[in-house]
Amino acid sequence: MFFKPFPLPIPPTFPEKEVKITDFGAKEGALCTEAIAKAIDAVHTLGGGRVVIPEGNWHTGPIHMKSNIELHIARGATVFFTEDRSAYLPVVLTNYEGIRCYNFSPMIYGNGLTDVAITGEGRLEGSGPAFWEWSKATLRGRDRLYAMMRDKTPVEERVFGTEEDALRSPFLQFLNCKNLLIENIYLHNSPFWSLHIVWSENVTVHGITIENQTNSPNTDGVNIDACNRVLVEGCRMITLGDDMYCLKSGRNEDAWEVGKACENVVIRNCRGIGKSNSGGIVIGSEMSGGVRNILAENCEFEDNLNCIRIKSKDGRGGVVENIDFKNIRMGRGLRGINYTFRYSCEATDAPREPGKHLPILRNIYAEGITCGEVEQGIAIDGIPNGRMENLCFKDITIHAKKCLTADTVNGLSMENVRLFEISK
Repeated sequence: MFFKPFPLPIPPTFPEKEVKITDFGAKEGALCTEAIAKAIDAVHTLGGGRVVIPEGNWHTGPIHMKSNIELHIARGATVFFTEDRSAYLPVVLTNYEGIRCYNFSPMIYGNGLTDVAITGEGRLEGSGPAFWEWSKATLRGRDRLYAMMRDKTPVEERVFGTEEDALRSPFLQFLNCKNLLIENIYLHNSPFWSLHIVWSENVTVHGITIENQTNSPNTDGVNIDACNRVLVEGCRMITLGDDMYCLKSGRNEDAWEVGKACENVVIRNCRGIGKSNSGGIVIGSEMSGGVRNILAENCEFEDNLNCIRIKSKDGRGGVVENIDFKNIRMGRGLRGINYTFRYSCEATDAPREPGKHLPILRNIYAEGITCGEVEQGIAIDGIPNGRMENLCFKDITIHAKKCLTADTVNGLSMENVRLFEISK
């Protein structure tokens, strides 16, 4: 085992002041963006407290959080975010697939905040289909953004937020925050990544549910990106269009400039229900700032492409190290455990100098992993001159059509690893 325990995050607390959005003019059937903003401003001005969205059906544009605010979505409340894409302007500082830029506002957004929470047993509806239609057009804006990153264009000049660029923003995104709690809410039909927390510290994500259609593009579940001291616990992902629980630390030149790793994270007692078009517990592929000291344990998935995956490629750089995966089960899927430096993604993301920025993977421990029926059991895909070191497997049981492939590894240990070949 390589993970070293750390003091778990302590959720924020708030003053007893409480208001309802109806106190500021919110009405069912009307757009409540202004009323919600007024409620948040009023409580913030008084030093903090709780803003309640009560039982009922509420329609809004983007919600921008402030410090010392708990936004509570009450049981029986459903918040519908508008399909009008122009409502998410003006642009805000955001992080798109590991690169800083200015883009459409996320539906719930916070930057540079302290003591913030989104709680309650209510439901957030993300109007995903109105944004998913952009997925094929995204290449235009994404190619332009990648070029700006490689050319080191100042962040202030990386301005997007147009129909032509077609860069979708996350459902919930928090940047540079401290003492953050996301608890019990239900997210449905995310426009893009569902929950994206970036460059933040002391973060708790507890008991949330995320549900997206399997054909919804890039609707990751929980993305923890270059954060420190994080607990993700007791969450459920229902039929996602991409990875369920992801650890990231930025992409290429942009991550190297920011210089923040993703470290000290625990993911435990989480589930994936139904089918996902990608992975259960995933690190990468945006991991150029490094990912270290991670524990994922006691998780269960029904039907994913991958149970556990660490993915990177030539040009990413970064070090992934001191990772423990323990007691994780998947019913069926494509791969049980996959560590790869051959991740295939956008052609425009190819390194300009192949072999110069090679990723490093070391000190990875997997114990108590069980997969019912997969195409590939354990697949370790290195690259020439790449460094995969000290990979340990213990008490593994996988039924697979192809049991084990491994290359370009320095130090591979297996104890009580049982790989059963099933008929092809």
